Amino acid sequence: MKILQIRFKNLNSLVGEWNIDLTDPSYVSDGIFAITGPTGAGKSTILDAICLALYGRTPRLNKITKSENEIMSRQTGACFAEVTFQTRAGHYRCHWSQRRAREKPDGQLQQPKQELANADSGVVLQSKIKGVAEQIEDITGMDFERFTRSMLLAQGDFAAFMLATADERAPILEQITGTEIYSEISILVHERQREEQSKLNILKAKATGTVILELEQEQEIRKELEIKQKEERELIKSFGEAELAIKWLKVINSIKEEIDRLSQAEESLHKEINAFEFERDKLNRANKAAALDGQYATLEASRKQHSDDQEELKIALAALPELILKANQQAEKLKIAEQQTIKAKTALQTEAPLIRKVRALDLKMDE
Repeated sequence: MKILQIRFKNLNSLVGEWNIDLTDPSYVSDGIFAITGPTGAGKSTILDAICLALYGRTPRLNKITKSENEIMSRQTGACFAEVTFQTRAGHYRCHWSQRRAREKPDGQLQQPKQELANADSGVVLQSKIKGVAEQIEDITGMDFERFTRSMLLAQGDFAAFMLATADERAPILEQITGTEIYSEISILVHERQREEQSKLNILKAKATGTVILELEQEQEIRKELEIKQKEERELIKSFGEAELAIKWLKVINSIKEEIDRLSQAEESLHKEINAFEFERDKLNRANKAAALDGQYATLEASRKQHSDDQEELKIALAALPELILKANQQAEKLKIAEQQTIKAKTALQTEAPLIRKVRALDLKMDE
């Protein structure tokens, strides 16, 4: 089995869509490459994407359902993983995806989808999750457990593969290397095992003075770690809720401003309608007086304009205190929202060292 291309979107810390084409000349010419980066950069996420596309689960996240998905990036509405690979039987493309309702970050999780297709023709071979897993096993000869013990070893699982019995390793190695060279590899592995066993014996002799934690001490540390992890999840949840509340508050303020504007427009329209009755009567009288001297008509027009200006000025002066009061209320609400945001950010910064300690403890426990 040979991985040709990896595509994924919104998995763990890698937000957005990503594409790794292993058929690119820069990969093919070098022949071997490594995934490097600091903690949290997304190295394991690339390996998670491969497992997720092929088997719908990962070594770190055993099961993804309609009610739980811890691998989807936060504040996103959809994610997917796709792997194009080659075996002796041909080229295949396996795609896994899950989304939230309307692809909104706060939408309800939908049922995951998975399909297996021929990469050359595009014909879908299987679209049921269980059927895809069975067909992947038929094509590659490896189920999830074999795949994660041979092709892709999760952190801490390499020792489990090396310590497996010969009967357990033999079928896996035959799938990876081919039967014709298995005997040669077996001889080399046996010699290497003998050398490493000798080194291990020496290390065991040196490690006789190593202090092992008591069971009670280990349990106490584990309990403390669980408490810290729970606190971390609660803080992250609180921060997300605060951000959502701020967004809703801004939307509510915008709606209130629009309502005030429409109310003022409605009131002005009613005044114009009421005033029109008087103006219509005045217009009828003006039509009757149209035959009079033109200078009189000009004088009446000037008087009308002056009266209208005075009325508009009066309306504006009457509405001014209310507008000032509403502006002050909105400013006060904005100030409160900003203070809440500052408190939330301060709380997050305060807990940042604790989060880093928890992650350090995670690494220490894995070691």
